[in-house]
Amino acid sequence: MGQVLQTFAGLFEVRRDFGRPSRSELFALLAILIVGTVFRFWGLGSWGLEGDEKTMAVPTMHLVHFGAPLMPSGMFYPRAIGQLYMMAASVGAFGESEWAFRLPSVLCGIALIAIAYFFGRRFLSPAWNVAFVAVAAFLPGLIADSQEARMYIFLVTCLAGYTALIFEWERSDRTIWLLAAVIVMLIGIQFQVLAVFGSFMLLFPGLLAADARKLWRGGIAFVVVVASFAVANRWIDSFYPPTLTTRNTNVASTATHITTLALLQQHSLLLLGGLIAAALLAAYVARSVNARAPAIAAGALLFVGLVCEIVLFYHVGLVLILGGAILAQRNGGKALPRIAVLIALSLVLAVAQFSFLHQATGESARKTLGMMVGLPSIWSFLRAVVYSPAAWLMVCLAMLQALWRLARRRRIPDYWLFFFLAAWLPLFGLGLFGWDVEVRYTEFALLPLLLCALAASQEFSAVLMRRLSPTRVPAVRALLAAGAAILIVNPVSLAHTVNGGYSIHPDHKGAAEFIQSIHPRPGDVIVAEDALQQTYYLGRIDYWLRGISNSAQFVRMKGGELRDIYTDAPLLGTGAALMALVERRDRGAIYVIGTGEFRGDDLPLMRSDGIYEALQRPIFVPVFLGRDGLTQVWKVAAPNDAAAPADRRN
Repeated sequence: MGQVLQTFAGLFEVRRDFGRPSRSELFALLAILIVGTVFRFWGLGSWGLEGDEKTMAVPTMHLVHFGAPLMPSGMFYPRAIGQLYMMAASVGAFGESEWAFRLPSVLCGIALIAIAYFFGRRFLSPAWNVAFVAVAAFLPGLIADSQEARMYIFLVTCLAGYTALIFEWERSDRTIWLLAAVIVMLIGIQFQVLAVFGSFMLLFPGLLAADARKLWRGGIAFVVVVASFAVANRWIDSFYPPTLTTRNTNVASTATHITTLALLQQHSLLLLGGLIAAALLAAYVARSVNARAPAIAAGALLFVGLVCEIVLFYHVGLVLILGGAILAQRNGGKALPRIAVLIALSLVLAVAQFSFLHQATGESARKTLGMMVGLPSIWSFLRAVVYSPAAWLMVCLAMLQALWRLARRRRIPDYWLFFFLAAWLPLFGLGLFGWDVEVRYTEFALLPLLLCALAASQEFSAVLMRRLSPTRVPAVRALLAAGAAILIVNPVSLAHTVNGGYSIHPDHKGAAEFIQSIHPRPGDVIVAEDALQQTYYLGRIDYWLRGISNSAQFVRMKGGELRDIYTDAPLLGTGAALMALVERRDRGAIYVIGTGEFRGDDLPLMRSDGIYEALQRPIFVPVFLGRDGLTQVWKVAAPNDAAAPADRRN
């Protein structure tokens, strides 16, 4: 095992940049902290609750008044208990308001700016670490998280503190720092169970130093963290009542993949020929390797990778082929031409499969590519790009250089091991659990991505500065670091985010205030697409409007009808059900409160099962448009009303 660890650790060049900050560095960090704080408080309470803030605010108010975080349905809300108590304390101190609900998130976001300094200094020199702290302070996604009464900023901050403690354990070899890191990780799991994807970092010190003792201690801590996650996840799930279905997008994607494979298997002779060709190509490349064991390993990786491509698991196939190609080049030095032949033929295979599937299924190019990827899904990586496309571009370009260095038997900087354990491997694993995951589910990899983007930029800049006179190096270094930070943050996006108000937030509150202003009569019916938001603002709703295919995991059967697990409101899950309500003669006016959470092509998807088409009917008269330009209220007049009231716009 020691020899294996030594060989693996020999791939990396260890670089540590611990050091005390200079006075100018401290002033820069203080300025960043102050401005970052201002940006997080700016306009904090100027828009109503949005998104999943509803699932925090409603149980928080029950906690304030009755001592337990319960939903209107009576369900105990088990997520982010620590944050719920912080929000309750904020409401107790400042009164009930959106500002008070969001205050704990703001304070956590400010703490993240300070922790980012200790997170980044492991790999970054002072100027570049200041740039990293600035990115943590001004990245629009992190500012938005800090201004949301939801647990994702707590997830990022806990993982940042946990990672900084692991770096301290690596430096000092004192077990107390490892214990502290595990405790912070368990706190993070309490906020959001996705924090468990950061647990691979416990192996970093042992792997990098080829220290079996450290690796064992990290491994034991890893088991403790994963076991704690399993207990916490099971405890959370125990509070959710049985629903119609558990949403698993991988089920649908796997069924699609099996159907696609069946199309290819109609040509079994071609499939057999492909397997034979894969074996011959793998052997062709392996023969260029000058040692038996590496030749067998490289050939096996290449063969399995090609087989994965043949059976439409291109994501895994490309990773295996890349690994086999690097191994072959490292141990032969002359494998590159043969690898080029293999990659060219692999590309021909991909084009042929794409053309066949595109014509046979009639699907769009995007969906056809999705059929060819297989599991793990690549969407976890694509979703993560949203936070900073520039950072991903920097990392991808630098990664190409790092892989080329590996192929030439040269060592690569140790931040690539950090990137593998803290970003790539967790995102790869996330792709096993969800096909098209939410963007926020990838946030556990955000800070590692940003750090590696700046570490790669620092490395490139070091090459440039070798040609400069020593007197010019500090100024040029600072300018390059600032430029990289600006590219990653994107000032245009930052300006759009800070104090964005209803230009970037849905106006649930305005719709509720409109309903209150018209004083609904007894018998009038309130239907809401965002059940919890409107339950919070209005006190009650009569029906939840959401397509059954999108709401199945959030409803339960009660009293012979489907009800929302949070509000207990009956579900109108189809356009037919909505129209049946309209046709009732014993009702008053119907007010349908739409949502500004979705726009464009997302609206027909969320208003599925005929709801989108039903709302297009003339009987649904728009009477309100929110300050976001998206949130609408429609009115259907009571059967006995002679005429609908005039449209109202706000």
